[in-house]
Amino acid sequence: MCKGVTESEEKVVVKGEKVEEDVDDSIPKVQGRLITQVCACAASSLGMLSSGAVNGWSANALPSLDEDPDMEMGPSQNAWMAGVIALGAIIGSLVAGRVVDGVGRRRTILYASPILAAGWVTIALAPLLSIVLLGRAICGLATAFLFSAAPVYSSEAPEKWLRGRLGTLSSFFLTLGVVLSYVAGGLTSWRISCYICATPCLFTLAAMSLVPESPYWLMLKGREDEAEVALTWLRGPQVNLKKEMEAIEEKIMEVGRKVEYRELLKSRTRRPFFIALFTMTLQQVSGGNILMMYTGTIFISAGVYQHNVATIYVGLVQLAGTFISVMLMDHAGRRPMIIISTLVMGTATTMLGVCYYVKAAGDAWPSWVPLLTVLVAVFGYCLGCRTIPWLTSSELFNTTIRSTANAVCFFYNRVLNFIIIQVYPFFAAVAGIHIVFFVYGGLCLLCCLISFICLPETKGKSLEQIQEHFQNEAANKKSSKAKKEVDVECGDGGVAAEEFEDIAKILTSSSSCLQDEGQASQTSDSEQEQKEAREITTIRL
Repeated sequence: MCKGVTESEEKVVVKGEKVEEDVDDSIPKVQGRLITQVCACAASSLGMLSSGAVNGWSANALPSLDEDPDMEMGPSQNAWMAGVIALGAIIGSLVAGRVVDGVGRRRTILYASPILAAGWVTIALAPLLSIVLLGRAICGLATAFLFSAAPVYSSEAPEKWLRGRLGTLSSFFLTLGVVLSYVAGGLTSWRISCYICATPCLFTLAAMSLVPESPYWLMLKGREDEAEVALTWLRGPQVNLKKEMEAIEEKIMEVGRKVEYRELLKSRTRRPFFIALFTMTLQQVSGGNILMMYTGTIFISAGVYQHNVATIYVGLVQLAGTFISVMLMDHAGRRPMIIISTLVMGTATTMLGVCYYVKAAGDAWPSWVPLLTVLVAVFGYCLGCRTIPWLTSSELFNTTIRSTANAVCFFYNRVLNFIIIQVYPFFAAVAGIHIVFFVYGGLCLLCCLISFICLPETKGKSLEQIQEHFQNEAANKKSSKAKKEVDVECGDGGVAAEEFEDIAKILTSSSSCLQDEGQASQTSDSEQEQKEAREITTIRL
């Protein structure tokens, strides 16, 4: 075991640079209680189960609604059925950050769950298509609060050696919800499937009533005693909490307790903010959500028979990919996972475009080829593109701005989601569906390259260490900029600096000479006074 390494000596990987870090630093000598941390994160992530069902419900529901005589469906209605949840989420995200900061992470989840259940019931009882769209919008509104609160809670509750796995637990439950909607839609009518998808909201209410509030939020509000109780519940009585609480308080005092949106543009927060926005962009332009929401129609257009069964296969592959991502997150790291994810996703999506191109040319491949291609693309998407953006948007920011920044990132994510979902049917009709997937594949590979160059690694680091890294980086850039400005004002770069140093040396030597002369002058004056005093004494005698 390596010893003698302080926290200030640790480094975070940026741009693929090597790190000199203590191997055992990510696992503390006295580990907190595992079961309570897992239960707390699982409880907060249960709300994502029903939220995932909201995203996946349209995959099997759209073909069923086309067959329903009471519902008039077409390309525009299909686009709105998939996209209206994003519109509701955009509206909700405008206030979600303030709500999460105001009432807390735990209460936000408790308040949003009944709203989500009400949206599902509205869809199930809808006599008209417009009421179905209203219910979908309500569901989207509720997911804005759940997406803003659950990932933040899951990143703040666990210790740093667990945060990668437990922080992505919400993404795992999100995928599980998509699978739930696929199975429910494939085995029951679209109305019955709504009741099944609403059931997890009840479990969320029961589970969240048993776990404490986030200790970070309690510390942010100055409720140290309650924060200590929450940490004791999460870590266990055997862990000394003094050091962790002091670290949290120190970082809060550095940034301040007041939440301000302009904090996102300050030098210490600007780079994390842009990284989080990039990961959100990556998630949407990869085409993964198109494959999730239009699964049934994509299979039908690709010539895959028994599309309901194929959709369930897609759900199971999502579950497997997300589970592997969660398990490897704290071992492989965020950066390698998202590079592999975008590489697999980009290659498979491009291949899907080739399948459609060959089919349009009149020489269709066997139906298992597009099925396999979609399964590989979905698996690649779940390895990193689905999970890591939600983790980075909650772990890169300081405690004061974390929930607000997460809400802003979610707002940006839903705006992109709405645009892409609305444009997809019309883009595919005008340009051809093969062109659509060629574009998604190219964007995926481009994001893979950018991730390789720019994405930082935060594996095994506490939230305080990540915050300190970006603060130090901003301070170093500021000092470097100031030095360059001085060099420019003095003249030509290094020459000016050398001249400045020479002048300083001359001034220093001159000062030394003046001091020596002053001391000599003082010595001579003193000798003269002593001589006069002796003469006066002699005369008196």
